Amino acid sequence: MNTAFLEFWGKFLINVAQGQKQLDEMSSWMKHGYADADDLAALFRRCYGLNASDAGSVQDPQAWQEAVAEFQNTFAQFAAQWGWVPQTEHQETLEKCAALEKQVAEQQATIRQLRDLLAQKGLGYSELLQHMQGSLKDQGDQFQALMETIRRAFNDKP
Repeated sequence: MNTAFLEFWGKFLINVAQGQKQLDEMSSWMKHGYADADDLAALFRRCYGLNASDAGSVQDPQAWQEAVAEFQNTFAQFAAQWGWVPQTEHQETLEKCAALEKQVAEQQATIRQLRDLLAQKGLGYSELLQHMQGSLKDQGDQFQALMETIRRAFNDKP
């Protein structure tokens, strides 16, 4: 793992022990381009060997961008090791789950309607049971395929 990345996090976590303010700054700093919070930017420059003449500027913008890209890449690897997923992926999974739950509810309503129709007409349940078993098997196979795709997507992340 990248030593500058580990040094940055080590010093950051020591600073976090001093108060919640650093956590709030870190969140804002990562969301807004890594340059807004002076304390964190100074810590970042120090850990990644980026020396600036004053606290508000960076002498080499290309070196800054390379350090940010390296930090982001290492952070993504670190997050994957801990099993963290990006918020967008989590939201996509929640949306897929909600869609599946809606589909299941609709299918259950259809099954209830079909049962009621069969009961009203006095038809036997053997055809219904065979149809339901086939439908449930198909639905189960589709759900397993979806879950396998999601599992592979999470396992393929760096």
